[in-house]
Amino acid sequence: MRPVARRTALVLLAALTLPTTLLAQRDHRGDHRPGLRHIEDGRRGFWGVLSVGAGTERVDLEGDGLGYSDELTRPVIGLRLGGTVNRHLRIGGELTSWINERNDVTETVSALMLIAQYYPSARAGLFLKGGVGIGRSAVEFDDGFDIGDTGFAGVVGAGWDIKLGRRFALVPTVDWAQHTYAGDPGEGYNERILTVGLGFALQH
Repeated sequence: MRPVARRTALVLLAALTLPTTLLAQRDHRGDHRPGLRHIEDGRRGFWGVLSVGAGTERVDLEGDGLGYSDELTRPVIGLRLGGTVNRHLRIGGELTSWINERNDVTETVSALMLIAQYYPSARAGLFLKGGVGIGRSAVEFDDGFDIGDTGFAGVVGAGWDIKLGRRFALVPTVDWAQHTYAGDPGEGYNERILTVGLGFALQH
């Protein structure tokens, strides 16, 4: 595994493991107070999802007039963390990275976004997702030299929470992300990534 991919994976794993450990140490006496019903299947509190998937990327260079390039499918890893507003709405942050490793070069298209997940039903697991934030398109060489651009990123998608228990779920998703990077006139470019993924979710 190249340095960029290895570091990204370690950050994502650490970010999900820490909240899990803290939640395990919390006092749950409030769940059993007289007159309160313990909700086993509701959406509430903290939630986090660690995901992997396949992302199909296309790029459009504004100056060449050729439109979007052919598709290139590579791995995508992601992490979502947030809180629950009510049974229909969750908000949080999402970090994703599309990774293309070849020879001595690692290309990444990453995003850090504020997202919202809307659940039409209070009990069913289907949700619609949207978000906006910062994108980063970068190339890193084995000698440590790297170049990249920072721009705008947005995402829309859908998924389904498949419960494995009160706190855990599998989450298949489909996401469509758009990245826009500005340069000198005629040198800007856009990148699109369609991702089919599967996540492991934890909720408190």
